[in-house]
Amino acid sequence: MVMDMRYLRDEETASDAPETVDAVEAERELGLVDWIEACVEASDPAEKARLITQLRLCVPSYEGISLLRGMVSSAGGARALMAAQVLGHHRPWLSTTSGVRQHLALACANQEPAVMAALVWGLRQRDEAAEFIVHTDYAVAREAALATPVSRRTISPILAGLRAGIRPEVERILLHKLHQIHPSLVRYLVDLLVEGSWGEEALRGLFASLPQMALFEIFLDTRDPVAWSLADAESARFWQRLVRLTSDVLVAGPGCELLRHLLSRSGDDETFARRHGSFLRDAVRRADVNLGVDLVGHVERLTFGASEEKVARLAQSLVDLSARLDDAAVDKVHTLFEKWKSRSADLKLKIYHLEQGIG
Repeated sequence: MVMDMRYLRDEETASDAPETVDAVEAERELGLVDWIEACVEASDPAEKARLITQLRLCVPSYEGISLLRGMVSSAGGARALMAAQVLGHHRPWLSTTSGVRQHLALACANQEPAVMAALVWGLRQRDEAAEFIVHTDYAVAREAALATPVSRRTISPILAGLRAGIRPEVERILLHKLHQIHPSLVRYLVDLLVEGSWGEEALRGLFASLPQMALFEIFLDTRDPVAWSLADAESARFWQRLVRLTSDVLVAGPGCELLRHLLSRSGDDETFARRHGSFLRDAVRRADVNLGVDLVGHVERLTFGASEEKVARLAQSLVDLSARLDDAAVDKVHTLFEKWKSRSADLKLKIYHLEQGIG
C-alpha cells in the first residue's frame, strides 16, 4: 500500500496555519471529485482508461474518504460506482476499526447491486465480507465469496451459504477455498455441522473439498468421536452418517498424501492394517492412474530393511494397486516381488500366491 505523506502535519504546524491547510485540502478534494467526474463522462475508451489509471494513483486523505462515502450514499449510478471503486483500491480506512465498520455499514445500506459489489470488493481478505455470501444478487454474492478468507470467524457463514443452496459458481469458489483450509480448523468446522440440516449432496460436496488427512483422522482413525455426537440418539445417527460419507468420499478419490499415509501405517502397524484393511484395499484400487509409479516407489522405500511381515502386508497393497498401473509399473512390481522372494522360503510362498492375482 502506498502512503501519501504530502499532507501530514504535526499538531503545532496545523494550529499555526489552519486556514492554509483547509484551503489546500479543499482544493485537493475538489480535484478528486473532478477526476471522478472526468472518468464518468469520458466517452473515448483510451481516454477513460488513462483517467482511471491516474485516479488509481490518488491516495485519499481522511477528508477524501468522507467525500467518497458521501458520493456512494447520495450520487447514485456511475459516480457512486466509481467512488466505491476508489474506496476499495488503496483502502487507507482499513487501519482503523471505525473505518472498517463505516465501510461495512455503507455496503449494507446501499441498494445498487453493482455499487454494493464494489464495496464488498473493498472488504477483500476481511472476515466481514462473509456477511454477503448469501446475498440475493449474484454479483454481490460472488464478490463476497472471492473476498472472504477462510478463518475461524468465517467458517460458520460459509457453511450457512453452502447449506442454503447458493448459486453454483459461488459454491464452487467457496469449496475451492475450503480445499486450502488449515487442518487445525477442520475439527472446528465439523463441530459446526450439527447446527443445521444438511442434504446428502451438499455434505458430499463439502467433504470432497476438505483435506483428506484431517477427515480420515477425525472420522475413521479415532475411537473417540466428537463430544456432540454423544449428546443424544439423533446426534449419534448424524455422526454415523458423517463417518459413512467420509469413507465413501475418500475411497472415491484418494489423494497421494492419504494413500502414502495408509501404506506407511499399514506397514508399520499390524493393528492399523487389520482395522483399515478393507478401506485401504478399496482406496488403492481407485487410486489415480498417475499416482501408480509414485506409490510403487513409496512401497519400495518402506520395505528397505523391513521385516518379512511388513513386506508381506505391503505386497498385498501392490497387488491391489496393480489394476491401476501401466505395463512398466507392473514390471516394476514383479521385479520387487522377485527381490523379496529371495529373503526366505516362507515369504517366497506368500508372494507367489499374491502374484497369481496380477495379470
